[in-house]
Amino acid sequence: MNIAIVIPTYNEKEALPSLIEKIFDKIRPLVEELHVVIVDDSSPDGTADIARSLGEKFQKISVIQRPGKMGLGSAYKDGFTHVLQKLESNLIVQMDADHSHDPSELANMIEKIVDYDFIIASRHVTGSSVVGWGFGRKVTHSIAGAIAKVSANIDIDDCTSGFRMFKREALEKIEFNKIEADGFAFQIEVLYQLKQKGFHGLEVPTTFVNRTEGESKMGNSEVIQFIKMCLSYIGKK
Repeated sequence: MNIAIVIPTYNEKEALPSLIEKIFDKIRPLVEELHVVIVDDSSPDGTADIARSLGEKFQKISVIQRPGKMGLGSAYKDGFTHVLQKLESNLIVQMDADHSHDPSELANMIEKIVDYDFIIASRHVTGSSVVGWGFGRKVTHSIAGAIAKVSANIDIDDCTSGFRMFKREALEKIEFNKIEADGFAFQIEVLYQLKQKGFHGLEVPTTFVNRTEGESKMGNSEVIQFIKMCLSYIGKK
């Protein structure tokens, strides 16, 4: 089994080394081949250089350095395209660089994906927990997720989760040229296409830890994109 993990970065020099250490420690013994693809938006803190130095130590690390800040969804498009064109990985993972996603959970996702096309590490299933969010953040997240789920008519409760695993054949069917969002709304557009194409996923428990270092990358433009996307799906019904 070959697995590739796509990680978008922007100013993650503090978090990335320990994350990469943990990924290779926990996942390399479970698979035949492990690749990590770092998609960096020319971080001014030198994240791309750190990623390249980690590649010298661990091998199997590719660094895509883009000219500037182009958005989370855009980063995943470039990372997924690189995997599908350059690598032979039959499982593709997306995850954050800020330690909000625990690489140890990938073992369970690998086990469960056998009977599904994709796996979502979900904050909305029994056994999950969210660390570091206040009540208001939890309510806002739940409302936004519910609106997206109803608007896009998808079956996933945590449709904005950024911790996912795909079988290669499912990801190959995604028409990235039809995805308009370059921010976090990208997550929902992918699920919409998977549903339309008849693929089936499973939500598994996760422990989501809110970042303790650095800053969130979500801004007002992302919220506007999210609203426009939901309205566009309602218009298709």
